[in-house]
Amino acid sequence: MGKNKSFNTDEVLIKIAQLFVSRGYNGTSLDDIVEKTGLLRGSLYGTFGSKLGMFVATLELCLKEGEDDLKWGLLIVAMLEVTARNKKVFDIVETWYLDNQHEEIAKQLGFVLLKNSGIMK
Repeated sequence: MGKNKSFNTDEVLIKIAQLFVSRGYNGTSLDDIVEKTGLLRGSLYGTFGSKLGMFVATLELCLKEGEDDLKWGLLIVAMLEVTARNKKVFDIVETWYLDNQHEEIAKQLGFVLLKNSGIMK
């Protein structure tokens, strides 16, 4: 018997976001997501449609109200792995950038990239 399909979507998205930030989009498997969230594949697919749907939902949530580490980490993952091949993710990142454009954005992105790579502590 499967688990109850009722769950807090935002809490699940935060768990998924943590995976994407730590492993990257390509490095995160659906099995990883199932294990981290404790949800069945059917519940995840029924709610988000696909792994890409999960990524889009995490990105949208974290850009609106997420903690800084997740927001910046997801932006890096989106720019490095997803925007070049997905118009929707490109549009989300571009809109965010245009709405938040200032001199410090490039510095902040560089800082997060160095920190996530382990080069800078």
